[in-house]
Amino acid sequence: YHFLPIAVRYDGRAASEGHGFQAHVGPMRSASRGAVTLRSSDPTEDPKILFNYMSDPQDWRDFRHCIRLTREIFGQAAFDPFRGKEIQPGASLQSDAELDGFISEHVESAYHPCGTCKIGRTEDPMAVVDPECRVIGVDALRVVDSSIFPRIPNGNLNGPSIMVGEKGADHILGKQPLPKDNRAPWINPRWEISDR
Repeated sequence: YHFLPIAVRYDGRAASEGHGFQAHVGPMRSASRGAVTLRSSDPTEDPKILFNYMSDPQDWRDFRHCIRLTREIFGQAAFDPFRGKEIQPGASLQSDAELDGFISEHVESAYHPCGTCKIGRTEDPMAVVDPECRVIGVDALRVVDSSIFPRIPNGNLNGPSIMVGEKGADHILGKQPLPKDNRAPWINPRWEISDR
């Protein structure tokens, strides 16, 4: 969620009339997958980039869920003194088909692509780099950026990209890593059935 104490388009080009507030929603675990491939054998030619947004039905379900959850949040009594009419998608849009129509017309990218060059074990057929950022099967070449993320992070890529750069630099310099620690992160035990 991005909560804004104003009502404006995501790209900032146009404000809504009057006072307002809004939430921009963006499910962080998109099931859709794109690709970056060579356009030709000419190394000076730009690659072919296919984002393939919203190609998986789960993404549509996630966006509809986000809209409905946001309506529930903004419908609470604490918002009564501040809430006006729903600007977008508009209270009249309720069904899955109506919300899908709104989503298809208004969904935008936050421009945080990553994960085109997966890090993993050398026996993983989908891995491009090993755990030390070395390109598998190529000598003296490493990839040290957000393309090696095996999963999309839950937020902007800047911090994780800096972390990867620092860790990759340690590998290149031959620094000893910290001791292994396989503690599991806390996960809400009700994550499959509840947002709360």
